[in-house]
Amino acid sequence: MIQVNDILLAARSRLNDTDATKYRWSDEELIDYINSSLADISKELECFTHKEYIYIKNNEDRYRLPHDILRVLSVSIDDKPITIKGYEWVLKNRHNISDLCAYFDEQSFFLYPIEKLETGKKVEIDYKYIAQIENKSNFINISKLAKKAILFHTLHLAFQINTSEKNAGKSTHYLNLYDKELATLRISYFKNKHSKDIKQKFRKV
Repeated sequence: MIQVNDILLAARSRLNDTDATKYRWSDEELIDYINSSLADISKELECFTHKEYIYIKNNEDRYRLPHDILRVLSVSIDDKPITIKGYEWVLKNRHNISDLCAYFDEQSFFLYPIEKLETGKKVEIDYKYIAQIENKSNFINISKLAKKAILFHTLHLAFQINTSEKNAGKSTHYLNLYDKELATLRISYFKNKHSKDIKQKFRKV
């Protein structure tokens, strides 16, 4: 877990912007940059996972997706997984589909065929999402290893605002540092993901 205020303090130190009586970058501006950084890291690493629950309504097969969703991992009804199909595939083959399945467009997910749905059943959607924060007291649910990546991307964006030839160079410098941190994190997340898979397999033997 990383507290947003820790990133703000580190960013202000590197920006030489620590005098609260004459900030060049407001807290709101820096939080904006942190959110942009989190959006990029969320898309690059897909490191934030969440579960959403809805309940089937009578004669309704379409439900709105969370606004921050990146990718659906699984869908289950009453803890039983159901098959996820492609949107266009379902449209072409819907007359031949007999088993319950889920499919998605940009804003909604659908359950098909509607005749298979039972009103009141709980639907669980497991998905990757874009993390965002609201204020400096918030915590980011990510490993502390990612702190430098968030900081470097935030500084890259901050130095784009107060424009000068010198700051443009600093912006590029921090973007390069961010890219290096991201590459390291990508390897770390890959190793962690696959080591978990290996452990699960050994436990089953």
